[in-house]
Amino acid sequence: MKPLLIPSNPGSLFCIYFAPVNAVIHRAIIHIPAFAEEMNKSRRMVNLQARSLAGKGYAVLVMDLFGTGDSAGDFGDASWEIWLRNIQDAINWLKQQGAEQIDLWGLRTGNLLAMDFASRYSQQIEHLLCWHPVLNGDTFINQFLRLRIVAAVMDNNASREKTSELKQRLLNGESIEVAGYVLNPDLVKPLLALQAERMELQQIAEIAIFEVISGENAPVSSVTGKLLSVLHQKSVNSSLTRVVGDPFWASQEIKVNPELISLSTEKVAQWL
Repeated sequence: MKPLLIPSNPGSLFCIYFAPVNAVIHRAIIHIPAFAEEMNKSRRMVNLQARSLAGKGYAVLVMDLFGTGDSAGDFGDASWEIWLRNIQDAINWLKQQGAEQIDLWGLRTGNLLAMDFASRYSQQIEHLLCWHPVLNGDTFINQFLRLRIVAAVMDNNASREKTSELKQRLLNGESIEVAGYVLNPDLVKPLLALQAERMELQQIAEIAIFEVISGENAPVSSVTGKLLSVLHQKSVNSSLTRVVGDPFWASQEIKVNPELISLSTEKVAQWL
């Protein structure tokens, strides 16, 4: 495990690099993190998974996107285009280390970013590993904005707002603060427009989706089911694995799901 800074525009990216067990780099995977506080809650799981993949021979790069974690910049200065550029810079760095094939591993909204990148630059990405993906940006932003609505209800001095009003302010080019994070319209507006089912992902060798469910008999989300149907119609090789466990990205305490790590490692090892 090696912490490092990768040059990027407009600021350097803090990354943790997990070298493959044999120290020879052929295939690499980049972790694309979740949004805002979900990223912080997930660090333990991400690091455990990265170690597991490195143990199978993968070169793994876990990065903080611009404006997040220990990377340069403030969250409020981040844009979707900057984050796409961050992925490209991470790919370039891994290729300089000798990586011949690159895969992306997303968590939550990190999957929409990974899919958007893959749809634009499909020749650079071979596989997608998707942990409990957010598949509709508009739905996610609505849920995130509700955090501000709920906080206002608890504060007698706060003005009453509606999700639709907050979204319109973003669309009008105004930055707003939610749960301590300043949302840049240049970050939110592209995310609002993204739906995974509309992306062109035919060149991806496999999209492996892992959805965390509350119990053995719990159904997967309808959005995931719809995406799989669309992918199959487009002849995109895709798979779904259901894993029972807590939503570690949203839990009050740090949670670990060993089965998710084990099953993900088993799937990704097949790509080697």
